[in-house]
Amino acid sequence: MYRYQLAIGKADILRKRFIAGTYNSYALARELKISTKTTWLYQREFERIRADFPDRLEDFGFYPGEPRRPHWATEKYNELMQLLPVLIAGQTTATIQPVIVWHSYEQHSAHTYKFATFKPLLFKWLRENVTFTPTKLLEQIAPGDLATLKQWRNSNNHRLWQIAKCLQLAQLGATRKEIIEKTETSYKTIDNWLRGYAAKGLKGFDSAPNPRNHLQTQILKGRKEKLLKLIHESPKLHGLNRTSWSIRALTGVYNELYSPQIHYEQVRFCVHQMGYKYKKSREMLTSPDPKFREKIRKIQAILRKLKPNEKFFSIDEYGPVSIKIKGGRTLKHKSESPDFVPEKQKAKGIVICTAALELSTNQVTHFFSDKKNTFEMIKLLELLIGEYQSEETLYLCWDAVSWHNSNILKNYIADHNRAGQPVIKLAPLPASTQFLNVIESVFAGLAKAVIHNSDYSSVDACKAAIDLHFRQRNLDFKANPRRAGKKIWGKEVVKAKFRETQNCRVRSAMRGAKN
Repeated sequence: MYRYQLAIGKADILRKRFIAGTYNSYALARELKISTKTTWLYQREFERIRADFPDRLEDFGFYPGEPRRPHWATEKYNELMQLLPVLIAGQTTATIQPVIVWHSYEQHSAHTYKFATFKPLLFKWLRENVTFTPTKLLEQIAPGDLATLKQWRNSNNHRLWQIAKCLQLAQLGATRKEIIEKTETSYKTIDNWLRGYAAKGLKGFDSAPNPRNHLQTQILKGRKEKLLKLIHESPKLHGLNRTSWSIRALTGVYNELYSPQIHYEQVRFCVHQMGYKYKKSREMLTSPDPKFREKIRKIQAILRKLKPNEKFFSIDEYGPVSIKIKGGRTLKHKSESPDFVPEKQKAKGIVICTAALELSTNQVTHFFSDKKNTFEMIKLLELLIGEYQSEETLYLCWDAVSWHNSNILKNYIADHNRAGQPVIKLAPLPASTQFLNVIESVFAGLAKAVIHNSDYSSVDACKAAIDLHFRQRNLDFKANPRRAGKKIWGKEVVKAKFRETQNCRVRSAMRGAKN
Protein backbone atom coordinates (compact mmCIF):
# COMPACT_ATOMS: atom_id res chain seq x y z
CA MET A 1 0.00 0.00 0.00
CA TYR A 2 1.34 3.45 -0.85
CA ARG A 3 2.21 5.71 2.04
CA TYR A 4 -0.11 8.60 1.16
CA GLN A 5 -2.81 6.66 -0.73
CA LEU A 6 -2.20 8.36 -4.08
CA ALA A 7 -3.19 6.58 -7.29
CA ILE A 8 -0.39 4.30 -8.59
CA GLY A 9 -0.16 6.11 -11.94
CA LYS A 10 0.21 9.53 -10.34
CA ALA A 11 2.75 8.25 -7.78
CA ASP A 12 4.84 6.80 -10.62
CA ILE A 13 4.77 10.13 -12.45
CA LEU A 14 6.05 11.88 -9.33
CA ARG A 15 8.90 9.38 -8.93
CA LYS A 16 9.90 9.64 -12.60
CA ARG A 17 10.09 13.43 -12.32
CA PHE A 18 12.17 13.11 -9.14
CA ILE A 19 14.61 10.70 -10.82
CA ALA A 20 14.86 13.01 -13.85
CA GLY A 21 15.60 16.00 -11.59
CA THR A 22 12.59 18.03 -12.79
CA TYR A 23 10.47 17.67 -9.64
CA ASN A 24 8.47 20.82 -8.87
CA SER A 25 5.86 20.44 -6.13
CA TYR A 26 3.66 23.35 -7.23
CA ALA A 27 3.70 22.56 -10.96
CA LEU A 28 3.04 18.83 -10.36
CA ALA A 29 0.16 19.63 -7.99
CA ARG A 30 -1.55 21.70 -10.72
CA GLU A 31 -0.78 19.12 -13.42
CA LEU A 32 -2.05 16.08 -11.52
CA LYS A 33 -4.81 17.97 -9.68
CA ILE A 34 -3.61 17.02 -6.22
CA SER A 35 -2.64 19.09 -3.19
CA THR A 36 0.77 20.71 -2.83
CA LYS A 37 1.15 19.01 0.55
CA THR A 38 0.89 15.59 -1.15
CA THR A 39 3.60 16.41 -3.70
CA TRP A 40 5.79 17.76 -0.90
CA LEU A 41 5.31 14.57 1.21
CA TYR A 42 6.24 12.36 -1.76
CA GLN A 43 9.31 14.51 -2.43
CA ARG A 44 10.42 14.00 1.17
CA GLU A 45 9.81 10.25 0.81
CA PHE A 46 11.90 10.06 -2.39
CA GLU A 47 14.74 12.01 -0.76
CA ARG A 48 14.72 9.54 2.13
CA ILE A 49 14.85 6.57 -0.29
CA ARG A 50 17.74 8.16 -2.17
CA ALA A 51 19.66 8.70 1.07
CA ASP A 52 18.99 5.35 2.80
CA PHE A 53 18.20 2.98 -0.13
CA PRO A 54 19.91 4.45 -3.25
CA ASP A 55 19.79 1.15 -5.14
CA ARG A 56 15.98 0.98 -4.82
CA LEU A 57 15.10 4.47 -5.99
CA GLU A 58 13.96 3.16 -9.38
CA ASP A 59 11.94 0.35 -7.76
CA PHE A 60 8.56 2.05 -8.19
CA GLY A 61 6.77 -0.32 -5.82
CA PHE A 62 9.20 0.24 -2.92
CA TYR A 63 8.29 2.56 -0.03
CA PRO A 64 10.17 2.04 3.27
CA GLY A 65 8.22 1.70 6.49
CA GLU A 66 7.88 4.69 8.80
CA PRO A 67 9.94 4.24 12.00
CA ARG A 68 7.86 4.01 15.16
CA ARG A 69 7.64 7.33 16.98
CA PRO A 70 9.26 7.14 20.46
CA HIS A 71 7.13 7.61 23.53
CA TRP A 72 6.97 11.13 24.91
CA ALA A 73 9.51 11.46 27.74
CA THR A 74 7.03 12.79 30.29
CA GLU A 75 7.63 12.84 34.03
CA LYS A 76 5.22 9.91 34.53
CA TYR A 77 6.90 7.87 31.79
CA ASN A 78 10.42 8.51 33.12
CA GLU A 79 9.29 7.51 36.62
CA LEU A 80 7.84 4.23 35.26
CA MET A 81 11.04 3.39 33.39
CA GLN A 82 13.03 3.89 36.65
CA LEU A 83 10.60 1.74 38.70
CA LEU A 84 10.31 -1.23 36.30
CA PRO A 85 13.72 -2.80 37.17
CA VAL A 86 12.71 -2.66 40.85
CA LEU A 87 9.22 -4.04 40.24
CA ILE A 88 10.36 -7.17 38.38
CA ALA A 89 13.54 -7.78 40.38
CA GLY A 90 13.95 -11.42 41.33
CA GLN A 91 11.28 -12.65 38.87
CA THR A 92 11.77 -14.82 35.80
CA THR A 93 10.07 -14.25 32.50
CA ALA A 94 7.81 -17.23 33.14
CA THR A 95 6.53 -15.83 36.47
CA ILE A 96 5.95 -12.19 35.42
CA GLN A 97 2.24 -11.39 35.53
CA PRO A 98 1.32 -7.89 34.27
CA VAL A 99 -1.58 -7.46 36.71
CA ILE A 100 0.59 -8.18 39.77
CA VAL A 101 3.36 -5.89 38.50
CA TRP A 102 0.80 -3.12 37.91
CA HIS A 103 -0.59 -3.43 41.45
CA SER A 104 2.95 -3.17 42.78
CA TYR A 105 3.48 -0.13 40.54
CA GLU A 106 0.39 1.55 42.06
CA GLN A 107 1.86 1.13 45.58
CA HIS A 108 5.19 2.75 44.60
CA SER A 109 3.81 5.75 42.66
CA ALA A 110 1.17 8.37 43.29
CA HIS A 111 0.51 9.12 39.60
CA THR A 112 0.17 5.84 37.67
CA TYR A 113 -0.92 4.72 34.21
CA LYS A 114 -4.11 2.77 33.77
CA PHE A 115 -3.57 -0.97 33.28
CA ALA A 116 -4.48 -0.80 29.55
CA THR A 117 -1.65 1.71 29.00
CA PHE A 118 0.75 0.09 31.45
CA LYS A 119 0.67 -3.42 29.93
CA PRO A 120 2.09 -2.56 26.43
CA LEU A 121 4.74 -0.32 28.04
CA LEU A 122 5.78 -3.21 30.31
CA PHE A 123 6.09 -5.65 27.35
CA LYS A 124 8.02 -3.08 25.31
CA TRP A 125 10.48 -2.58 28.17
CA LEU A 126 10.88 -6.35 28.64
CA ARG A 127 11.64 -6.86 24.94
CA GLU A 128 14.30 -4.14 25.00
CA ASN A 129 15.94 -4.89 28.36
CA VAL A 130 15.38 -8.56 29.26
CA THR A 131 16.81 -11.60 27.49
CA PHE A 132 14.05 -14.19 27.46
CA THR A 133 14.91 -17.79 28.21
CA PRO A 134 12.00 -19.81 26.79
CA THR A 135 10.73 -22.61 28.98
CA LYS A 136 8.94 -25.71 27.81
CA LEU A 137 5.18 -25.51 28.07
CA LEU A 138 5.15 -29.27 28.74
CA GLU A 139 8.00 -31.00 30.52
CA GLN A 140 7.38 -34.50 29.22
CA ILE A 141 4.82 -36.85 27.70
CA ALA A 142 4.20 -40.15 29.46
CA PRO A 143 5.83 -43.04 27.51
CA GLY A 144 2.53 -44.92 27.50
CA ASP A 145 0.81 -42.01 25.74
CA LEU A 146 3.20 -41.80 22.77
CA ALA A 147 1.55 -44.63 20.82
CA THR A 148 -1.91 -43.10 21.30
CA LEU A 149 -0.70 -39.65 20.22
CA LYS A 150 0.83 -41.20 17.08
CA GLN A 151 -2.55 -42.76 16.25
CA TRP A 152 -4.25 -39.41 16.79
CA ARG A 153 -1.83 -37.70 14.41
CA ASN A 154 -2.59 -40.26 11.69
CA SER A 155 -6.37 -40.27 12.24
CA ASN A 156 -9.05 -38.40 10.28
CA ASN A 157 -10.27 -36.66 13.45
CA HIS A 158 -9.05 -33.08 13.18
CA ARG A 159 -9.47 -32.33 16.89
CA LEU A 160 -7.38 -35.32 17.95
CA TRP A 161 -4.71 -34.34 15.41
CA GLN A 162 -4.62 -30.82 16.88
CA ILE A 163 -4.26 -32.15 20.44
CA ALA A 164 -1.46 -34.55 19.52
CA LYS A 165 0.39 -31.88 17.57
CA CYS A 166 -0.02 -29.35 20.39
CA LEU A 167 1.35 -31.71 23.06
CA GLN A 168 4.32 -32.80 20.95
CA LEU A 169 5.28 -29.23 19.99
CA ALA A 170 4.92 -28.06 23.60
CA GLN A 171 7.17 -30.90 24.78
CA LEU A 172 9.78 -29.90 22.16
CA GLY A 173 9.88 -26.32 23.47
CA ALA A 174 7.72 -24.51 20.91
CA THR A 175 6.08 -21.24 21.94
CA ARG A 176 2.33 -20.69 22.07
CA LYS A 177 2.50 -18.60 18.92
CA GLU A 178 4.26 -21.38 17.00
CA ILE A 179 1.70 -23.95 18.19
CA ILE A 180 -1.18 -21.68 17.16
CA GLU A 181 0.26 -21.21 13.66
CA LYS A 182 0.62 -24.98 13.24
CA THR A 183 -2.65 -26.16 14.77
CA GLU A 184 -4.82 -23.16 13.82
CA THR A 185 -6.36 -22.76 17.26
CA SER A 186 -6.37 -20.13 20.05
CA TYR A 187 -4.33 -19.31 23.16
CA LYS A 188 -7.23 -20.28 25.40
CA THR A 189 -7.68 -23.68 23.76
CA ILE A 190 -3.95 -24.47 23.99
CA ASP A 191 -3.85 -23.56 27.68
CA ASN A 192 -6.92 -25.72 28.35
CA TRP A 193 -5.33 -28.70 26.59
CA LEU A 194 -2.02 -28.32 28.43
CA ARG A 195 -3.72 -27.94 31.83
CA GLY A 196 -6.04 -30.86 31.07
CA TYR A 197 -3.15 -33.13 30.14
CA ALA A 198 -1.16 -32.10 33.22
CA ALA A 199 -4.15 -32.87 35.47
CA LYS A 200 -5.71 -35.99 33.92
CA GLY A 201 -3.45 -37.15 31.08
CA LEU A 202 -5.16 -38.31 27.90
CA LYS A 203 -8.38 -38.98 29.83
CA GLY A 204 -8.77 -35.21 30.07
CA PHE A 205 -9.62 -35.16 26.36
CA ASP A 206 -12.51 -37.63 26.54
CA SER A 207 -15.74 -36.07 25.31
CA ALA A 208 -18.22 -35.48 28.06
CA PRO A 209 -21.44 -37.48 27.69
CA ASN A 210 -24.28 -35.45 26.24
CA PRO A 211 -27.20 -35.68 28.65
CA ARG A 212 -30.39 -36.47 26.74
CA ASN A 213 -33.56 -34.53 27.22
CA HIS A 214 -36.02 -37.42 27.28
CA LEU A 215 -39.03 -35.14 26.91
CA GLN A 216 -37.57 -33.54 23.78
CA THR A 217 -36.72 -37.03 22.44
CA GLN A 218 -40.35 -38.09 22.79
CA ILE A 219 -41.56 -34.92 21.08
CA LEU A 220 -39.16 -35.46 18.19
CA LYS A 221 -40.18 -39.12 17.87
CA GLY A 222 -43.86 -38.20 17.70
CA ARG A 223 -43.15 -35.47 15.14
CA LYS A 224 -41.32 -37.95 12.90
CA GLU A 225 -44.17 -40.48 13.13
CA LYS A 226 -46.70 -37.85 12.02
CA LEU A 227 -44.47 -36.72 9.14
CA LEU A 228 -43.92 -40.32 8.03
CA LYS A 229 -47.68 -40.85 7.93
CA LEU A 230 -48.08 -37.76 5.73
CA ILE A 231 -45.26 -38.82 3.38
CA HIS A 232 -46.98 -42.16 2.78
CA GLU A 233 -50.21 -40.37 1.79
CA SER A 234 -50.86 -38.52 -1.46
CA PRO A 235 -50.89 -34.71 -1.31
CA LYS A 236 -54.24 -34.81 -3.18
CA LEU A 237 -55.85 -36.33 -0.06
CA HIS A 238 -55.15 -33.03 1.72
CA GLY A 239 -56.50 -30.76 -1.01
CA LEU A 240 -53.17 -30.03 -2.74
CA ASN A 241 -52.92 -30.16 -6.50
CA ARG A 242 -49.56 -31.91 -6.37
CA THR A 243 -48.32 -35.37 -7.32
CA SER A 244 -45.47 -35.43 -4.78
CA TRP A 245 -44.60 -33.78 -1.49
CA SER A 246 -42.41 -30.73 -1.11
CA ILE A 247 -40.98 -29.65 2.25
CA ARG A 248 -43.10 -26.51 2.19
CA ALA A 249 -46.25 -28.51 1.44
CA LEU A 250 -45.44 -30.95 4.25
CA THR A 251 -44.96 -28.05 6.66
CA GLY A 252 -48.28 -26.44 5.73
CA VAL A 253 -50.32 -29.67 6.01
CA TYR A 254 -48.59 -30.69 9.26
CA ASN A 255 -49.39 -27.34 10.87
CA GLU A 256 -53.04 -27.64 9.77
CA LEU A 257 -53.43 -31.10 11.30
CA TYR A 258 -51.21 -31.03 14.38
CA SER A 259 -49.97 -28.73 17.10
CA PRO A 260 -47.71 -27.21 18.21
CA GLN A 261 -46.70 -25.49 14.98
CA ILE A 262 -43.28 -26.33 13.55
CA HIS A 263 -41.00 -24.46 11.18
CA TYR A 264 -39.92 -25.36 7.64
CA GLU A 265 -36.34 -26.09 8.82
CA GLN A 266 -37.63 -28.45 11.54
CA VAL A 267 -39.55 -30.45 8.91
CA ARG A 268 -36.53 -30.55 6.61
CA PHE A 269 -34.31 -31.74 9.48
CA CYS A 270 -36.73 -34.52 10.48
CA VAL A 271 -37.18 -35.71 6.87
CA HIS A 272 -33.41 -35.85 6.45
CA GLN A 273 -32.96 -37.75 9.73
CA MET A 274 -35.55 -40.32 8.67
CA GLY A 275 -33.43 -41.06 5.59
CA TYR A 276 -35.67 -39.46 2.97
CA LYS A 277 -34.24 -37.40 0.12
CA TYR A 278 -35.31 -36.38 -3.36
CA LYS A 279 -34.26 -38.72 -6.16
CA LYS A 280 -34.73 -38.12 -9.86
CA SER A 281 -36.36 -40.87 -11.92
CA ARG A 282 -34.23 -42.58 -14.56
CA GLU A 283 -35.07 -44.04 -17.93
CA MET A 284 -34.47 -47.79 -17.81
CA LEU A 285 -33.09 -49.59 -20.86
CA THR A 286 -35.13 -52.75 -20.52
CA SER A 287 -36.61 -55.38 -22.79
CA PRO A 288 -39.95 -57.22 -22.42
CA ASP A 289 -38.63 -60.13 -24.48
CA PRO A 290 -39.06 -63.40 -22.47
CA LYS A 291 -36.07 -64.86 -24.36
CA PHE A 292 -33.85 -61.86 -23.63
CA ARG A 293 -31.12 -63.79 -21.81
CA GLU A 294 -31.17 -66.63 -24.34
CA LYS A 295 -30.69 -64.26 -27.33
CA ILE A 296 -27.94 -62.26 -25.62
CA ARG A 297 -26.01 -65.42 -24.76
CA LYS A 298 -26.34 -66.61 -28.35
CA ILE A 299 -24.83 -63.38 -29.72
CA GLN A 300 -22.03 -63.42 -27.13
CA ALA A 301 -21.22 -67.07 -27.96
CA ILE A 302 -21.03 -66.28 -31.70
CA LEU A 303 -18.71 -63.31 -31.12
CA ARG A 304 -16.43 -65.30 -28.80
CA LYS A 305 -16.04 -68.15 -31.31
CA LEU A 306 -16.10 -66.13 -34.55
CA LYS A 307 -13.72 -67.72 -37.10
CA PRO A 308 -11.59 -65.84 -39.66
CA ASN A 309 -13.88 -67.03 -42.49
CA GLU A 310 -17.03 -65.90 -40.64
CA LYS A 311 -18.43 -62.36 -40.50
CA PHE A 312 -20.85 -60.79 -38.03
CA PHE A 313 -23.00 -57.86 -39.20
CA SER A 314 -24.92 -55.30 -37.18
CA ILE A 315 -27.74 -54.02 -39.43
CA ASP A 316 -30.14 -51.07 -39.20
CA GLU A 317 -31.60 -48.12 -41.10
CA TYR A 318 -30.60 -44.50 -40.50
CA GLY A 319 -33.40 -42.03 -41.06
CA PRO A 320 -35.56 -40.82 -42.55
CA VAL A 321 -33.50 -37.61 -42.28
CA SER A 322 -35.12 -34.44 -43.61
CA ILE A 323 -32.82 -32.24 -45.72
CA LYS A 324 -33.01 -28.80 -44.14
CA ILE A 325 -30.99 -26.52 -41.86
CA LYS A 326 -29.76 -28.55 -38.89
CA GLY A 327 -28.57 -27.33 -35.52
CA GLY A 328 -25.77 -28.60 -33.33
CA ARG A 329 -22.58 -27.68 -31.48
CA THR A 330 -19.98 -25.67 -33.38
CA LEU A 331 -16.71 -23.95 -32.45
CA LYS A 332 -17.10 -20.17 -32.32
CA HIS A 333 -15.32 -17.23 -30.75
CA LYS A 334 -16.87 -16.07 -27.49
CA SER A 335 -17.79 -12.73 -29.09
CA GLU A 336 -19.76 -14.46 -31.89
CA SER A 337 -23.45 -15.22 -31.53
CA PRO A 338 -24.71 -18.80 -31.98
CA ASP A 339 -26.30 -19.94 -35.24
CA PHE A 340 -30.07 -19.73 -35.40
CA VAL A 341 -32.19 -22.54 -36.84
CA PRO A 342 -35.70 -21.63 -38.07
CA GLU A 343 -38.38 -23.57 -36.22
CA LYS A 344 -40.51 -24.03 -39.34
CA GLN A 345 -38.69 -25.07 -42.52
CA LYS A 346 -39.62 -26.65 -45.80
CA ALA A 347 -37.63 -29.85 -46.26
CA LYS A 348 -35.84 -30.40 -49.59
CA GLY A 349 -36.43 -34.15 -49.29
CA ILE A 350 -35.56 -37.09 -47.05
CA VAL A 351 -32.74 -39.62 -46.87
CA ILE A 352 -32.87 -43.20 -45.58
CA CYS A 353 -29.56 -45.05 -45.34
CA THR A 354 -29.64 -48.83 -44.88
CA ALA A 355 -26.29 -50.10 -43.60
CA ALA A 356 -24.49 -53.10 -42.16
CA LEU A 357 -21.41 -52.89 -39.90
CA GLU A 358 -19.04 -55.87 -39.91
CA LEU A 359 -17.72 -56.01 -36.33
CA SER A 360 -14.39 -57.79 -36.85
CA THR A 361 -13.12 -55.38 -39.56
CA ASN A 362 -15.20 -52.25 -38.82
CA GLN A 363 -16.31 -52.05 -42.48
CA VAL A 364 -19.69 -50.48 -43.34
CA THR A 365 -21.76 -51.58 -46.35
CA HIS A 366 -24.56 -49.12 -47.15
CA PHE A 367 -27.02 -47.91 -49.77
CA PHE A 368 -29.89 -45.41 -49.86
CA SER A 369 -33.49 -46.60 -49.68
CA ASP A 370 -36.84 -45.02 -50.42
CA LYS A 371 -38.64 -47.01 -47.72
CA LYS A 372 -38.01 -49.32 -44.79
CA ASN A 373 -39.33 -52.75 -45.72
CA THR A 374 -38.41 -56.37 -46.34
CA PHE A 375 -37.36 -55.82 -49.96
CA GLU A 376 -34.75 -53.27 -48.87
CA MET A 377 -33.37 -55.91 -46.46
CA ILE A 378 -33.20 -58.42 -49.34
CA LYS A 379 -31.33 -55.82 -51.37
CA LEU A 380 -28.83 -55.40 -48.50
CA LEU A 381 -28.37 -59.18 -48.23
CA GLU A 382 -27.59 -59.36 -51.96
CA LEU A 383 -24.92 -56.68 -51.50
CA LEU A 384 -23.37 -58.54 -48.56
CA ILE A 385 -23.43 -61.90 -50.40
CA GLY A 386 -21.70 -60.36 -53.40
CA GLU A 387 -19.09 -58.55 -51.28
CA TYR A 388 -18.38 -61.47 -48.91
CA GLN A 389 -19.01 -64.43 -51.26
CA SER A 390 -15.70 -66.07 -50.26
CA GLU A 391 -16.75 -66.31 -46.60
CA GLU A 392 -18.24 -69.43 -45.05
CA THR A 393 -20.91 -67.88 -42.81
CA LEU A 394 -22.55 -64.46 -42.48
CA TYR A 395 -24.26 -63.71 -39.16
CA LEU A 396 -26.96 -61.01 -39.24
CA CYS A 397 -27.84 -59.09 -36.08
CA TRP A 398 -30.74 -56.59 -36.15
CA ASP A 399 -33.56 -55.33 -33.97
CA ALA A 400 -37.02 -56.87 -33.81
CA VAL A 401 -38.95 -54.65 -36.27
CA SER A 402 -41.54 -56.35 -38.46
CA TRP A 403 -39.64 -56.22 -41.81
CA HIS A 404 -36.62 -57.92 -40.19
CA ASN A 405 -38.80 -60.84 -39.17
CA SER A 406 -41.10 -61.26 -42.20
CA ASN A 407 -41.81 -64.63 -43.82
CA ILE A 408 -40.66 -63.30 -47.21
CA LEU A 409 -37.21 -62.53 -45.76
CA LYS A 410 -37.01 -65.88 -43.96
CA ASN A 411 -37.93 -67.74 -47.18
CA TYR A 412 -35.31 -65.80 -49.15
CA ILE A 413 -32.61 -66.75 -46.62
CA ALA A 414 -33.71 -70.41 -46.61
CA ASP A 415 -33.62 -70.56 -50.43
CA HIS A 416 -30.16 -68.99 -50.52
CA ASN A 417 -28.75 -71.39 -47.92
CA ARG A 418 -29.98 -74.38 -49.97
CA ALA A 419 -28.38 -72.97 -53.12
CA GLY A 420 -24.85 -72.35 -51.83
CA GLN A 421 -22.44 -70.25 -49.75
CA PRO A 422 -22.01 -68.11 -47.79
CA VAL A 423 -24.45 -69.51 -45.30
CA ILE A 424 -26.64 -66.83 -43.72
CA LYS A 425 -27.53 -67.23 -40.04
CA LEU A 426 -29.66 -64.93 -37.92
CA ALA A 427 -28.75 -63.62 -34.46
CA PRO A 428 -31.58 -61.17 -33.74
CA LEU A 429 -31.54 -58.79 -30.78
CA PRO A 430 -34.22 -59.11 -28.10
CA ALA A 431 -37.33 -56.98 -28.49
CA SER A 432 -37.02 -53.26 -27.64
CA THR A 433 -33.21 -53.34 -27.44
CA GLN A 434 -32.24 -50.94 -30.22
CA PHE A 435 -29.69 -49.54 -27.75
CA LEU A 436 -27.68 -52.80 -28.09
CA ASN A 437 -27.41 -52.49 -31.87
CA VAL A 438 -23.74 -51.65 -32.45
CA ILE A 439 -24.32 -49.79 -35.72
CA GLU A 440 -26.31 -47.17 -33.79
CA SER A 441 -23.02 -45.80 -32.44
CA VAL A 442 -21.68 -45.52 -36.00
CA PHE A 443 -24.85 -43.66 -37.01
CA ALA A 444 -24.25 -41.29 -34.06
CA GLY A 445 -20.76 -40.57 -35.39
CA LEU A 446 -22.21 -40.02 -38.87
CA ALA A 447 -24.79 -37.56 -37.53
CA LYS A 448 -22.15 -35.64 -35.58
CA ALA A 449 -19.80 -35.42 -38.56
CA VAL A 450 -22.03 -34.63 -41.56
CA ILE A 451 -25.61 -33.97 -40.35
CA HIS A 452 -25.23 -31.60 -37.38
CA ASN A 453 -24.86 -27.93 -38.45
CA SER A 454 -25.62 -28.88 -42.07
CA ASP A 455 -27.59 -27.03 -44.75
CA TYR A 456 -27.40 -29.21 -47.87
CA SER A 457 -28.75 -27.79 -51.10
CA SER A 458 -30.32 -31.08 -52.17
CA VAL A 459 -30.83 -34.73 -51.31
CA ASP A 460 -27.98 -35.72 -53.63
CA ALA A 461 -25.55 -33.39 -51.76
CA CYS A 462 -26.44 -35.05 -48.45
CA LYS A 463 -26.06 -38.53 -49.96
CA ALA A 464 -22.65 -37.59 -51.36
CA ALA A 465 -21.50 -36.45 -47.89
CA ILE A 466 -22.70 -39.71 -46.31
CA ASP A 467 -20.98 -41.77 -49.06
CA LEU A 468 -17.70 -39.90 -48.50
CA HIS A 469 -17.99 -40.34 -44.73
CA PHE A 470 -18.36 -44.14 -44.94
CA ARG A 471 -15.74 -44.44 -47.71
CA GLN A 472 -13.13 -42.57 -45.63
CA ARG A 473 -14.09 -44.56 -42.56
CA ASN A 474 -13.75 -47.90 -44.33
CA LEU A 475 -10.39 -46.98 -45.87
CA ASP A 476 -9.01 -45.84 -42.53
CA PHE A 477 -10.03 -49.00 -40.67
CA LYS A 478 -8.85 -51.19 -43.55
CA ALA A 479 -5.39 -49.57 -43.47
CA ASN A 480 -5.25 -49.45 -39.66
CA PRO A 481 -7.38 -52.25 -38.16
CA ARG A 482 -8.54 -51.07 -34.76
CA ARG A 483 -11.59 -50.12 -32.81
CA ALA A 484 -13.43 -46.93 -33.68
CA GLY A 485 -11.74 -43.74 -32.56
CA LYS A 486 -9.14 -41.02 -33.23
CA LYS A 487 -10.68 -40.04 -36.59
CA ILE A 488 -13.82 -37.99 -37.01
CA TRP A 489 -15.48 -40.78 -39.02
CA GLY A 490 -14.69 -43.25 -36.26
CA LYS A 491 -15.11 -41.04 -33.20
CA GLU A 492 -18.45 -42.46 -32.18
CA VAL A 493 -20.10 -41.22 -29.01
CA VAL A 494 -19.82 -44.73 -27.54
CA LYS A 495 -17.51 -47.55 -28.59
CA ALA A 496 -18.71 -49.59 -31.58
CA LYS A 497 -18.77 -52.93 -29.79
CA PHE A 498 -21.36 -55.41 -28.59
CA ARG A 499 -21.78 -55.62 -24.84
CA GLU A 500 -24.84 -56.35 -22.73
CA THR A 501 -24.44 -53.15 -20.68
CA GLN A 502 -23.79 -50.95 -23.75
CA ASN A 503 -26.11 -48.18 -24.89
CA CYS A 504 -25.23 -47.55 -28.53
CA ARG A 505 -28.32 -45.43 -29.26
CA VAL A 506 -27.53 -41.99 -27.81
CA ARG A 507 -30.39 -39.58 -28.43
CA SER A 508 -28.32 -36.44 -27.87
CA ALA A 509 -25.95 -37.41 -30.68
CA MET A 510 -28.83 -37.98 -33.12
CA ARG A 511 -30.60 -34.64 -32.53
CA GLY A 512 -29.27 -33.17 -35.76
CA ALA A 513 -30.96 -36.05 -37.60
CA LYS A 514 -34.52 -35.45 -36.48
CA ASN A 515 -37.26 -35.05 -39.05
